[in-house]
Amino acid sequence: MTENRVNCFIAIKFGKPDTDAIYEKIERIITELGLHPRRIDQIEHTENINQKIISELDESDITIADLTYARPSVYFEAGYSHRKTPVIYTCREDHLNNEEDNLKVHFDVDRYKIIFWNHPDDKSFPSNLRSRLQYVIENLTNIPLVEDLKSYLISLNKTRLNPENIFHRIKRLFSQLNMYPKVERNHLNHEVNIKGRLILCKEIFEMVETDFPIEHPHAQQPQWVEFSMILEEELNYLENLSDQSNYGGKVLYAYYLNDFYKIYLETMTKLLQRSSIEYEKKYIRVKSSVEKLIRVIEKPSLSL
Repeated sequence: MTENRVNCFIAIKFGKPDTDAIYEKIERIITELGLHPRRIDQIEHTENINQKIISELDESDITIADLTYARPSVYFEAGYSHRKTPVIYTCREDHLNNEEDNLKVHFDVDRYKIIFWNHPDDKSFPSNLRSRLQYVIENLTNIPLVEDLKSYLISLNKTRLNPENIFHRIKRLFSQLNMYPKVERNHLNHEVNIKGRLILCKEIFEMVETDFPIEHPHAQQPQWVEFSMILEEELNYLENLSDQSNYGGKVLYAYYLNDFYKIYLETMTKLLQRSSIEYEKKYIRVKSSVEKLIRVIEKPSLSL
């Protein structure tokens, strides 16, 4: 997905008059708030239905799960969503403290705050749901990362990284990055491996800074070149993932890009003179990318 919009997956029992009516109210509120509602039985696809549900959940930033009639599929979808996205629970009020299996809120979610409704025309339900959604959206979009990126952008114009300044070049590195391979987004180790590569790159950079042999200032240049190529690949990999992700994914990858950009530009100071055209291109690439991340995260699209 390339459009920067906030998706809301709705898990609910379809085919019942009361829950169908409640769904219409939920959808209307979601739309009015500028979110993009996702309902699995109204999405055209050719995939296996279970695979499509997982795919939709992965692409969503918020999930609303109505527990009325205790549908196992709704419980599964809510549980799956809890891994990475906020889940808002709703339910018909007579399910509270009910002993019937298909008419009760089960123990695994009864500890969460649930928005109850008496009937489809319940006057308090829309306002309660709207308030909860607005709170979740505010916390989703007001991210400290924006300020971190802005601070870094300002620092680029003031610190020694600016190409107008002069700085010595090249040192060496030692790489063991193959222990954290790049895997598909749905792989269990996807985020773990990104974190591993980031931590290792920081350690490599610090080690090279410490071990720089003063008597042989150019001896480590081949290692710096190799390291810069590894960082280029990492940036391209994370930027592509970000471009293809939903809003939550863009935020996730922006955290890692924020750190990789800093390592990358520091590394280029070891290879290129900051007064050179070559370094100027690297500097502009990072500066433009940081500006793009700020725009994407600070102003998500809340319209269909």
